Order: sequence, then structure tokens, then C-alpha cells
Amino acid sequence: MGKKFRDFDPYVLEAFEFDFSSRHARINHGTVLLSWFVEPPKGSRRALELGAGSGVISIYLAKNFGLEVTGVEVDRELHAVATKNASLNGVENLTRFVNCDIDDYAANNRGEVFDMVVSNPPHFLHSGVESPDGKRNRARRIDPELAMVFASATSKLLKNRGAFFFLLHPRDLTKWVRLLEDFKLGIHKMRFAHGSMEGQAQLVLVSGRKSSSSEIVVEPPIRMR
Repeated sequence: MGKKFRDFDPYVLEAFEFDFSSRHARINHGTVLLSWFVEPPKGSRRALELGAGSGVISIYLAKNFGLEVTGVEVDRELHAVATKNASLNGVENLTRFVNCDIDDYAANNRGEVFDMVVSNPPHFLHSGVESPDGKRNRARRIDPELAMVFASATSKLLKNRGAFFFLLHPRDLTKWVRLLEDFKLGIHKMRFAHGSMEGQAQLVLVSGRKSSSSEIVVEPPIRMR
């Protein structure tokens, strides 16, 4: 009998309470997908989220798995919302949100390493129509230099053989695979997410380990709605 894969649970965040007063802090499909996808390796105690936004995934990891989670978020408004959301969900003692960019956080790190790193970086590494909303555009688009920052920070801050979990855009998948491997981050698992099973994949979940070769298992596709 073959391995049984988990069924996607679109209600994984339903029991949580979040502040949606800012339209930039609302939960989207990607947040739900990545929260559900993350499976902390046995013995994990400390997690890092790069680009924590309003703190939803960090808070989920703290409350659901009892992890100590650090979330790095450059946007001041979202950082404030994340701190409030941690309090709303009773995990302020397990979460710490840092308001700075990822490069600065990694550069000023004093030997601190994490058991796992989680990230939902801006999805569009390829060119396209930009949003007139500057903040929305920054949340959706990433250039090669910033993509390298995400990969290098993950490698630097993750312990040897530690796990990483990313949510990416399928169109840029080959670029990310090369980039992650350049920083000794080997992909082990991949799962594509579709709005409709008749349409092309809209997102792809990837996970793997530091200092490991990429031996990829492509799991069954997910229908998001």
C-alpha cells in the first residue's frame, strides 16, 4: 500500500482570532495553505518566519505546536498588527515579532539558529502588471536580489539539517529551486495548489532540509476551494 498523503484542511485557522482592521492584514489562500502545510520535525522548539506579515502563521505555530516563534516583518503597520494578534490568541509569551528587514536581522544575528524556517515571500519573481497600491505591490513582487536575501537568511539562520517550508509561485519555481540549492537548501517535498483542478497550478508548497540534496517527492495536488 502506498503512502497516504494529508488532505488539505481549509479551516485550519478557523479557531483563531485576528485583527482585520487593515486590509493589508487579511488572511488569503496562501496563508491558510502554508499554515496547514507546515509539519514541525520531531523535537522542534524554535521557529523563524521571514516576512511574518500580520503574524498569522507564527501565531498558528506557537498555539498549535507550542513552538517559540520569531517573526521578522519590515512593515511597521503589519508588525503592530502581529503583536496585537499574538495577544488576542494568548501566545504573546511564545512569539516575538521584530520590525526590521530580513537582511538586517540576519546580519545582526549573534549565532542564534532555529529548528525550522517558514516563509511566504512575495510571489511574483517574474515581470508583470504592477498594482497602483505601493504596499500591495511590495507584498506581491520580489526581485532577484531580495529573493537571494530570503534564501541566504534561511540558510544562515537554520540549524544544520533543520527544516524549511516555503510557498512560491509555480512560474518561478525553477529559479527558486536553483537559488535554494545554491544555499545548501535541498527540497524534499513539493505540492501544487489549484483554484480549479481543470486549471493550472496557482501556488506551490515546498519543504526540505539544510545541508541535504534535493530528492523531491511531488505530492497530490490541492484544490483550494
